[in-house]
Amino acid sequence: MVVRQNARMTDDVREAPAGLPWAPADYLAPLAAEMAAFETIVASHDPETPVPVSRTWKLRGLASHLGGIHRWAAENVRTGVRSSPVPKLPDGADPARWYREGADILLETLGSADYAAPCWNFTKAPRVKGFWTRRQLHETTIHGRDADLAIGAPRTIEPILAADGVDEVLRTMLPVAHRWGDRMPPQLPGAALIRLTDTGHSWLLTPNGEPVPDVEGPDAGASDRTLATAITVTGRAEDMLLLLWQRSDLDTAGVRVEGDAVAVNAFLHGQITP
Repeated sequence: MVVRQNARMTDDVREAPAGLPWAPADYLAPLAAEMAAFETIVASHDPETPVPVSRTWKLRGLASHLGGIHRWAAENVRTGVRSSPVPKLPDGADPARWYREGADILLETLGSADYAAPCWNFTKAPRVKGFWTRRQLHETTIHGRDADLAIGAPRTIEPILAADGVDEVLRTMLPVAHRWGDRMPPQLPGAALIRLTDTGHSWLLTPNGEPVPDVEGPDAGASDRTLATAITVTGRAEDMLLLLWQRSDLDTAGVRVEGDAVAVNAFLHGQITP
């Protein structure tokens, strides 16, 4: 698989490689753009604005969470070992300014990192520093849409960025779903194909008797075994990403299910992501 290097921002178009996952450095430009958008929302709106996806978060709390995660991730990368605890917004601090400081710390740390160097992470993915460029992009992308919902309608997510987020959920988050709590996703009744209409990527989930299925992709559509799938879930990358992160449900996500929709719904209501 060939992955184009040096993704960058232009005035109107974010350029990104088509292969998944990208090279670690390719996540930095879209990460910086997502950070800037999040900072703008926090800086220009009442920090006490409720965030609809949470019963307790307001914009201030969301900025505290994401700014703390940025600092925590940066410390993981800096030391190579697990950092604890996650910093929180100090009393009386300006949430936008504090968030921006954390974003800058993370960007500087990731920008100078040796991506192949050993580093702890919480998944079964290779434990190298490059892991954190991808993880922090998608963390920021999802919480950026949480912030959007607090003030109006969410911004669109570029299809290739959303497709990479889907790949991260299915091949990085799902295999360690036991870490997220006691709502493990139930077994699927048979193989399920997740297909993106706008990018052409697809993943095959195959039950194996273990708590989570085997996952093949992001080009599983080329496999003859997909012809025997019991379930197919088809939709745009953005819709699929928000569905997997439980920011929507089957009734509102705009995806199409062929097969056992009840089983798909039960699976999605398991704790697939943190």
